[in-house]
Amino acid sequence: MLLTTLVVVGGGWVPVARDGPPPTTGSQTSSAGRVIEEFAPGERMSITRFQGSLLSGDAFDSDELLGQVAVYNVWGSWCGACRTEAPELVRLANETRESATCVGINVRDNADAARAFERQFSVPYPSVAAEDSAEALLAFGGALASAAVPSTVVLDRAGRIAARVIGPLTYSTMSALVECAIAEAPSPE
Repeated sequence: MLLTTLVVVGGGWVPVARDGPPPTTGSQTSSAGRVIEEFAPGERMSITRFQGSLLSGDAFDSDELLGQVAVYNVWGSWCGACRTEAPELVRLANETRESATCVGINVRDNADAARAFERQFSVPYPSVAAEDSAEALLAFGGALASAAVPSTVVLDRAGRIAARVIGPLTYSTMSALVECAIAEAPSPE
């Protein structure tokens, strides 16, 4: 069976095809202190449905993303690492918008500061407002936490956690994780 794993190359993670048994839940810590985990399809946890308000004032329902690859990123305007990773996420969102959907989860922030952050970095995707972030975080069953800012998960088309990054991400890491989820065959209904 041909599988994909992530390996460190020049400080970034890149996908590498390999033969072997299916991976079990794997975790690697990068030199930058990021924890990067990929989960085999049979070991993935589903998130529970959550609803909330977006910073734009629109309503959000996580079930609307079922059937597509989704990236959720926990951030705050006060978070230095979030500022560092913002251009990486913006690039990812712009380059994968036809095949994956990005959503932010703003935490411990006021709406004005959060919207200013989005304007400053030209964030092209919506974010759940801080007042609804607790419900959103609970839906991930501990995979995301407001104490681990920034943190990011990639969901497969069935709404299950395919990968997560705790700590600031890089474009190369996230694009590899997202591309792996996109390349998977849709799960049978």
